[in-house]
Amino acid sequence: MKKTNTAIFSIRKRLIVSTVSATMILILLSWVMIYNETKHEIDEVYDARLGQSAKIIALSIPSLVTEDNNDSIAHYKTWFKQLLQASEGDSDDPTQYGHPYEQNIIFQFYANNEMLFNSPSSPTTLLGKAGLDGFGTSIENNEEWRYFQLTIPFKINDKAIFIVAEKRQIRDEIVNEIAVSTGVPQLVLIPAFMVIFIFLINTFLRPIDELRLVISQRGIDCLDEIKVPTATTELMPLISQLNYLFVELDNAWQREKRLTRTAAHELKTPLAILKLNAENALHSENEAQLTNDLNNILSGIDRLDRLIQQLLMLSRIEAQSLHNIKFQKMDMVKCLQETIGALVPLALKQQQDISLDAPKHCDVQGNPMLLSILFSNLIDNAIRYSGNNSKIEVQLVTPTAGCNDITILISDNGKAIPTEISAKIFESFFRAHTEKGDGAGLGMSIANDITKLHQGSLTLLENPSSKGNTFEVILKLS
Repeated sequence: MKKTNTAIFSIRKRLIVSTVSATMILILLSWVMIYNETKHEIDEVYDARLGQSAKIIALSIPSLVTEDNNDSIAHYKTWFKQLLQASEGDSDDPTQYGHPYEQNIIFQFYANNEMLFNSPSSPTTLLGKAGLDGFGTSIENNEEWRYFQLTIPFKINDKAIFIVAEKRQIRDEIVNEIAVSTGVPQLVLIPAFMVIFIFLINTFLRPIDELRLVISQRGIDCLDEIKVPTATTELMPLISQLNYLFVELDNAWQREKRLTRTAAHELKTPLAILKLNAENALHSENEAQLTNDLNNILSGIDRLDRLIQQLLMLSRIEAQSLHNIKFQKMDMVKCLQETIGALVPLALKQQQDISLDAPKHCDVQGNPMLLSILFSNLIDNAIRYSGNNSKIEVQLVTPTAGCNDITILISDNGKAIPTEISAKIFESFFRAHTEKGDGAGLGMSIANDITKLHQGSLTLLENPSSKGNTFEVILKLS
């Protein structure tokens, strides 16, 4: 199968680039919106001024078309000439005669197919069109004019056109100046935002750098707890989970080393005995000696098999915990019946009597496999070490009122375990019956561990006499 390589990316770099890009886009969008809105508002204000100026001047038209209108026009031209002289070229400063921008604002009076009078800076051609009153745009001498046109009565049965107009350049200059005055500070803010964003992102991502540094400095044999100088709400679950995994990994490592050492130690002697019996069988001089050596080999194999099973079982039990063991509702009576049934052939082989005293049904919360191993070990030990013709009894005692525990008693009438030995019987690799030469001393330890996993207890009850042993298992119903 072809592997797909996923490109590695930097969260910090992407965060900085995306944040700065988003900020630039938002600033540019706001600038475009400001530009458009400013242009719209200026057009509205200036159009309103054109319309109002046209109406006000139109009211004075009758006096302009009298016999003395030439004097009025001459006065206007004189004022305009004085304004141009006072403005000193391209200066935009106001003067005592008005503002230089007045040359960009003109008016025209047109009647009888003739321009009767107009402002000095006005084009000589009519900007508007007859019969089309209102706002319009006209281009004269490569300059765009915005005008407002009124049709007014003129003399008898005639009409004249009056227009007030201004260069489009005026509005564009104002809009551009406003756009520049608002846009330049925003553009200057972008580098400032970049510096601030980089500082804040580096500051807030410092705990991640600290965690990366702590992990990168660890060796394969270092499973200590991770500690980050700057703890954050977001990283604490990750750090806690990593520490939990380190603890579990260390426990697994310790279990593996313990199992390896134990297996090497416990398997050494049985293998040496097997080798010796095999060598004896090879050099046997008669059939009886050969049969004896082969029987010793079979016994040694049985012991090795039981030893390996116990070692594997111990490893599996040690790997369990209250967090990952699965409990379910199960019938404890059925579990005991099945366990005893599996061990009956071993008891019959030694002519032993095994019995169960229990109600028909008793539900508990537990792990069926582990509880089966628990009682299998206890009953198997009773069968193995109580001797031939012994009696083994298993009793399940249901809880009394106000109690939430059940008690299982496994009793035999064999030789009692001495008091000095009973204190160590639940220790790993301790064998109470060394003379039997069987087992690895793990059965009781495994049973005790399973009981603890079920939050119960396993106890060897005191026996004043020298005969009989009783193991008590207490488990919770739920």
